[in-house]
Formats: sequence, structure tokens, C-alpha cells
Amino acid sequence: MSSPPARPRALATAERRRRILHAALELFDARGFEATTMDDIARAAGVARGTVFNHFRRKQSILVAWFAEAAEALARRLPDDGDPLAAIVDFFHDLAVLTEAHGDRVVPLMFELLDPDVDRSRTAFLALPLNDVLRRLLERARAEGRVRDDVSHQRLARVLANTFVLTALQWAAYRRDRSLRDELRRALELAFDGMRAAGGGAPPPAARSTPIG
Repeated sequence: MSSPPARPRALATAERRRRILHAALELFDARGFEATTMDDIARAAGVARGTVFNHFRRKQSILVAWFAEAAEALARRLPDDGDPLAAIVDFFHDLAVLTEAHGDRVVPLMFELLDPDVDRSRTAFLALPLNDVLRRLLERARAEGRVRDDVSHQRLARVLANTFVLTALQWAAYRRDRSLRDELRRALELAFDGMRAAGGGAPPPAARSTPIG
């Protein structure tokens, strides 16, 4: 008897992963992250406990996957031309809107990115598209003479990615009475001041005010 075609099997695997992710996020929002177990997620998704672990090594991995997919969707909205620094402002604005809408998911997500286990935190960070998106935009900005050329655009991208992570964590942990959009805008202004090339032009405009929905 021949084995089933590879493509239908891959589609079934992707569908199980989607069900697990969706079920887990619903449980996190309803019960809280800490109160939800992998067994709970398996039951809600209608799969075996081992199947959950086949797709996600730990609960935090589910949050990393959720944020990575959401951030990738936001990055696809960015124009391929135009002002690259303004695109970074817009990207941070949209990330802030996403984060403000799901604040309770953000604390365990950010702690995963800052875990003292280097391999664990590095794996989580590399799973997110932040660094790649920012690197591409900064590469364009450098080609236009907008950012300093004595530091690699890869390092500048890491600085901006870390700026988002730490600002979002502080907001989610104890600053929710403030606007994360405003906090990130101020942090980004300071970062741009340090990385802008001499004569690199005026700061980028304020983020667009249109919703991301």
C-alpha cells in the first residue's frame, strides 16, 4: 500500500498546527497564560498531548509563533519604496497597536526573548521577523545616506529590535496606564538621533493614524 501524497500530509500538519495555535490563544485570553496547561491546549484543539509538543516545545513557543505571524503580516503592509525611516516608524506603530490589544500575552512572550538560557532566548528572537524587517529598511536608508555608515546596518537593526522588546516589556509589566505607541515613538526618536548620518535629513514623519485592522 502506497503512502499518502506528501502535499496532503503537509496540509494536514499545517492545519493541526493552526488548530493548536488558535486553541491555545483562546485559552490564554480566557484563563490566563499561567493557568493554561499543555493538556488543556491538547483537549481544546482535539489532538494528543504529544502532538502539541511536536509543534511547540513549550507554551512560550506558541506566543512566539503568534507574534511572528502577526508581525510578518504587518511587515507585508510596508511599501517597497518611499521613505525607509518612515516605514520603520509605521512598523513600530503597528506593532504597538498589536501589543496594546494583547497586553497579557506580551509579558511571557518578552520574558521568553530575555530568558537567561542563551539558546532558548536566541531561538525565540530569531523566530521573529523584527530584525530582518528592520535590517532591510536600514539597508535602504544607508543607501540613501540617511543613517551613519560607521556601524553595520545589522547592528543598528538589533538596536531597534531590542528597543521594541524592552519598551514593550516595560509597558506590559507596569506601564499600561501609558500609551505604548507614544512610548515607542519617543524611544525611536532617541534611537534615530544616534544613528542618523550627518546631514541625513529631517526626522521621519509621525506614524500613520489609520488602523491596522
